[in-house]
Order: sequence, then C-alpha cells, then structure tokens
Amino acid sequence: MSEETFNDFYQENRKLLSEYLETRLQLLRLVAIRTLSRTFSMFIVVCLVSFMVLFFLLFLVISFSWLMADATGSAALGFLCGAGVFLVIIMLAVVFRKPLFLNPLIRLFILTSTQEEDENEDDQY
Repeated sequence: MSEETFNDFYQENRKLLSEYLETRLQLLRLVAIRTLSRTFSMFIVVCLVSFMVLFFLLFLVISFSWLMADATGSAALGFLCGAGVFLVIIMLAVVFRKPLFLNPLIRLFILTSTQEEDENEDDQY
C-alpha cells in the first residue's frame, strides 16, 4: 500500500519536479554566463590597462635615453642606459611577480566572479 501511495505521489508531482529541475539548470547556466562575462570583461580591462602602462613605460624610457644621450654626448650610451632601466624593471617584475601581479590579479578575478549584484540598484532605475 505504501508503494501505491509513493507511486501516486510521484505521478502527481512529476511535472512539478521536472519544471523545478529545468528552472534550477537554467539558473545555473545564467549564473555561469554572468560570472564568465564579468571575468572576461575584467580580463579585457586588465589587458588594456597593462598595454597602456607598457606604452607609458616605453615612452618614459625613450625620453630617459635621449636625456642620457645628451648628458653623455653619445646616443649609444644614452640608449644603453635606457636598456639598463628596462633590465632593472624586468628584474624587479620577476622578483616581485607574486605580490605585485599574481596575487592582486587573482583577488580581482575572484572578487569580480563572486560579486553579487545589489538588488537595490535594479529598483532605483
């Protein structure tokens, strides 16, 4: 008798259960899409900012090289000094890569992907 009761219960709630599972699956997909889109957009922003910082450093070192070329009287020595500055920057970046680059980027991507949208923002607009 209990088997018949369970079977009746299952037949009655089968449609509700399938709708619930479909809704949960759709919700998981939407959350994954939101997380991926936020992470990807943050990745693009980080790449663009890094690219701009690289160009800033490049022009700064070129200016420094011309300044040193005027000071030393030799363009070769001036640009050699500029190359030395780049070498120092590269060495510092390699030595301090974890605290300067990796850890902040990991924290930024984790924060971006786990950040919940404020429901009050939707109500304001």
